[in-house]
Amino acid sequence: MTFTLPTLGTDRLILRVPGAAETSAMLAFLGSERATFYGGPMSEGDAWKKYAIYAGQWPLRGYGMFAVTLKDTGEPIGMAGPYHPADFPEPEMSWLLTSAEHEGQGYASEACRAVLDHLFNTLRWPSVISYIDTANAASRALALRLGAKLDTQAQSPIPGCEAYRHFPEGSAA
Repeated sequence: MTFTLPTLGTDRLILRVPGAAETSAMLAFLGSERATFYGGPMSEGDAWKKYAIYAGQWPLRGYGMFAVTLKDTGEPIGMAGPYHPADFPEPEMSWLLTSAEHEGQGYASEACRAVLDHLFNTLRWPSVISYIDTANAASRALALRLGAKLDTQAQSPIPGCEAYRHFPEGSAA
């Protein structure tokens, strides 16, 4: 499979294919209580495997989650983009911020909007789904701010999650 490794930019963020530079931040996140909705907290070995899955999607599928970094410092602060393990019926639009210090500043929304624009306008995807734990009020609120709609026809492969579907802006969803 031949594909181009995209880099996306916003006013405050750079989104790029994840690599070694994000490993420490991601292992710390996945090993913490903050990772409850991502299967954590997990051991360092399990965190490494999970992060390797995120990064490994790029050569296997030609798309994947982007590392989200601050434009002015290069600090990795999270990930956003399609997550598509073999047992998911379709790619899932996912996001996370690695540290609480970056919450409430609009970074997740800014990153997700850039990714959704890339998926819909560059890759021409007709829609993408997010599986959100019913206890994760912050992610549900972000999905709704991004324009996603509850998709009662889609079955989540993750127990305890509801499916929210994102469509291109202006589409007849």
